[in-house]
Amino acid sequence: MSQDRVAAEAGRPSPPVVSPAMSLLADSWGLLLGYGLITVGFGLVLAVWPDETLKVCAILIGIQLIVTGLFRIVLAIASSSLSGGARVLVGLFGALAVVVGLLCLRSPMQTLLAIGIILGVWWFAAGVVDIIGAIMSPGSDGRGWDIAMGVVSVLAGGFLLVNPELSLGILVVVICVWLFLYGFVAIVAAFKLRSVVKAGATAA
Repeated sequence: MSQDRVAAEAGRPSPPVVSPAMSLLADSWGLLLGYGLITVGFGLVLAVWPDETLKVCAILIGIQLIVTGLFRIVLAIASSSLSGGARVLVGLFGALAVVVGLLCLRSPMQTLLAIGIILGVWWFAAGVVDIIGAIMSPGSDGRGWDIAMGVVSVLAGGFLLVNPELSLGILVVVICVWLFLYGFVAIVAAFKLRSVVKAGATAA
């Protein structure tokens, strides 16, 4: 007898449908929470650093991109709710993020214009991939958070691409805003995913 039928006969609503990917993230929800905290932490370090320099920005950006890339690679491998195409996109952009992050660490003394263009292209492309991945995975209850994170990246990337010749101070502000917003969404999503899966387990 199906779970929905048992729930109907018992006179109670059926439990919420939870995707396997969300179950994975909830079982190890500290992974997503840790990613969000690290992202916010980078924003705080960049915001309170007494003498922000281009080298400091490049190093922090490089480390954050590597962390983002590794997280995306793990998600592409472990998530079972992503379709084949979405899984490939997430994995490829995860690998690309690691490569770009390593390049930033290898040559941190790049020009301000180069840093702005690199970030703008990456944020915009990654945001589009997040949105497409969420649309291609309609069964996932966490797609709203994926879309929100994608929109944040698209807006930040688009701003940098439209205004590539920014001063260091403005670039730092844009980076901090992105880190805070993206990290905050990831933290909220981590707790939301955990609560949804727990509610499903309790109802079951």
